[in-house]
Amino acid sequence: MPRLGEAVFDDYTMLRCSFYYRHVYDLLGRTAVFVPFSAVAGLPLRRMFDSDQVFIRSDTNYKLFPAGVHAITELWHWLETYDQYRDELVVVSEVVPFESEYRCFCRHGRFVCGSSYPIEPYLPVPDHVRGFAEIAAQRLLAQGCTMLTVDIGVGPDGVLRLVELGGVNSWGIYGSDVGDFIAAMEAEALARADT
Repeated sequence: MPRLGEAVFDDYTMLRCSFYYRHVYDLLGRTAVFVPFSAVAGLPLRRMFDSDQVFIRSDTNYKLFPAGVHAITELWHWLETYDQYRDELVVVSEVVPFESEYRCFCRHGRFVCGSSYPIEPYLPVPDHVRGFAEIAAQRLLAQGCTMLTVDIGVGPDGVLRLVELGGVNSWGIYGSDVGDFIAAMEAEALARADT
């Protein structure tokens, strides 16, 4: 099947935060805004987030620079370091703590496989986390995104928050069942090849 190798792909347009946040913003559980990278230095970040820290990440799913938590007083150095991205859109958000995180692979809005990450030992995904991941996946399914990863963080208060959505081709499988992952990829590839 000549097109089979191209049949499963990551739709990086749909996986931009600026696309998918509009469909899952309520699942983030934190305030987040989009601005050009060059505008970050001029924002009243302390007033916006009532904190001495902010989280900044690239709008793109392929990371242009490392996402992370930054002390506002030391942010200028980091902004200088990555100034070549000054025209790129970034997400600036409040910092929320996570006690654990889970990566969930979903196909057609349903959980396929997953595990905790990034620290071993990798643990199975609890049912309530699976359900939360499926809510996010179903919202993107309505936009045409049939396979994706849904990363979920669990806060110290037990509240579930969407960390991010991602592609299935370039993300770590960690402790997920590789057989289930391959079966889902194959089924999706065959379904796309038939269309």
